[in-house]
Amino acid sequence: MGTEIDPDYAHRHSIVDELFIKTADDNYVTARWCFTYSLNVDFFWLAVHALEKYLKAALLLNGRSSKKYAHDIIKLYANVRPLAPELLPAKLTCPPEIASADWHDEPTETFIAQLLRFGQADNRYQLYGYISRREDVFKLDQVVFAVRRLCQPLESHFLGKKCPGVPDVSRREMLKDPASTNLQANLHSHLEEIIDGKRGKLLRHVALNWNFPFAPKGFKHTRIRYRTAVVEPVLVRRILVPLESGHPEQEALSDRLWSWVSLNIQLSVDFLNAYEKSRDKKKAAAKAKAKGT
Repeated sequence: MGTEIDPDYAHRHSIVDELFIKTADDNYVTARWCFTYSLNVDFFWLAVHALEKYLKAALLLNGRSSKKYAHDIIKLYANVRPLAPELLPAKLTCPPEIASADWHDEPTETFIAQLLRFGQADNRYQLYGYISRREDVFKLDQVVFAVRRLCQPLESHFLGKKCPGVPDVSRREMLKDPASTNLQANLHSHLEEIIDGKRGKLLRHVALNWNFPFAPKGFKHTRIRYRTAVVEPVLVRRILVPLESGHPEQEALSDRLWSWVSLNIQLSVDFLNAYEKSRDKKKAAAKAKAKGT
């Protein structure tokens, strides 16, 4: 059974759509473009932004608040999941269309945590580096498809109100039905415009190429470039790694560089403290190694 939508819902929805869903759609499509061209820093940054907004939209349109989460998509997902656990994937699995030998299944929460680690605000400056896997964009597609469908009042009647001769079915129940999923997943926002080609052929191709959850049947996929990449942070390479040698000159250089960085570059207190501890451990390990030899 579905409840009737209250008179103010349309106005609230217009606000949520403009602030969250439309901007998330743009972030998501741009993230896919960045992935294709190995712009990995921006891929992670935009992926986190998109998911954050979709998750907040899901909360708001289901009678919850989106406050006090900031950009923490781990906490957001944990609070959205109880809304419809049956509609969210427990595990992200390999699409049959790609049959990749390198793919590894993982819990949805694990993937979201990885996105936040590599796409958090501090990592705009590559303080933590990243690991970009060839499967990341496919997993993002799966998560976005599942979460985006929840950006509607799940307990409301699928038509908004009960009508004579029409089954009394909620949107949640409709989403469970494979035959009606596409209808109820249509949010009539930017992504739908892109999929329909209303924002140009190029943007449609960026959004749908090898995007198996969203691409309509018969869509012609073209070759995609994707590869695994690992980037170690420059502060590790220049400041921490040299300490492992145990050479006084390397340690002195590391100290000078760290002093310059900490005085002239804005870093969080937590990051500074963590780096100081790492430096102390590296120095102690180097000294212990020298004594042992």
